[in-house]
Amino acid sequence: MKCFYYSRYRFYKPEVKHELKFFLISDIHFSSKVPAERLSAITEQARALTPDYIIIAGDIIDSLDEIRTDAKLKRLTSWLENLGTVAPVLASLGNHDFYRKNPEFSGIFSKKRHWFAERNQNYIDELNAIPNVHLLNNSVYEDKNVYIFGLTQSPEYFQFDRDDERTTSLFHPGHEDLNILLSDIRQIDSKLIQDLPSHKAKIAIAHSPVFMQDKKIAPFFDEFDFIISGHMHSGVVPPVLNDFWRSDRGILAPGKLLFPKNARSVITSPDQKIIICGAVSTIQGSAKPVTFLNGAFPVNIATLEFSHRDTYAHKPDVKHEYISFPS
Repeated sequence: MKCFYYSRYRFYKPEVKHELKFFLISDIHFSSKVPAERLSAITEQARALTPDYIIIAGDIIDSLDEIRTDAKLKRLTSWLENLGTVAPVLASLGNHDFYRKNPEFSGIFSKKRHWFAERNQNYIDELNAIPNVHLLNNSVYEDKNVYIFGLTQSPEYFQFDRDDERTTSLFHPGHEDLNILLSDIRQIDSKLIQDLPSHKAKIAIAHSPVFMQDKKIAPFFDEFDFIISGHMHSGVVPPVLNDFWRSDRGILAPGKLLFPKNARSVITSPDQKIIICGAVSTIQGSAKPVTFLNGAFPVNIATLEFSHRDTYAHKPDVKHEYISFPS
């Protein structure tokens, strides 16, 4: 499907000095299966929407194997460099940004795990070397208008239960460990998430939303205006149903049971802080043999706007629409 599903969120934020617009994407799952046309369309649509900043909420790549050659890595960095000509790009890491394929994995019924985790510093360094692109690995981007923190949820958080050497799948769902996430956050320098500047837009990027609103986790992010997440692929709700779906549950999500919670954004109150982005690649390249289904889903993009218009004080302005790829 050669179109975008565009979600626009406008919130009343008079305490933030300047009105701002953020272009949001997540779960690119960059691989040879992601067409150049899709990447180019994202850049041109971002340019048309004139954001002040661009946020990528993790899973930039499908696995480290997808950038194992200089040519493949150059294709990724060239696209990100072009995106950075639109506005500053602030990105966080997702679970797939740590994954390397297991050569013994044979498909969705395999008894061998799909991934091994690897912290690849060269990948991080290469992204940070791109002009106007900032990979926030438990670190902050700050200028006169914004304070943006990128939380890295560790590989252990995503795969703590995999000692039995089975892959995660619909038949053997994985889990995310609240206690490991709590430990990850406690190791962050508290100065990065406390006593934040009141007059700036304050955003935390955290790839998985699963526990970000849990009573043990949420207090760490009280000072942020919003948390931007992805990971859940909008619950893989088909386009026909998507327009009528009013639940934060999806139908399925990578490595989850059916009808997972916290899969989608349902914005009804100005106090809501978490925005869950749909995926650029709803069916990622590694999801063989069903990758062909990706053609049935649009590319998800969103914008988040900080407005001074009191029209939105009681209820945010939320709009969804389909937009054809720019020609």
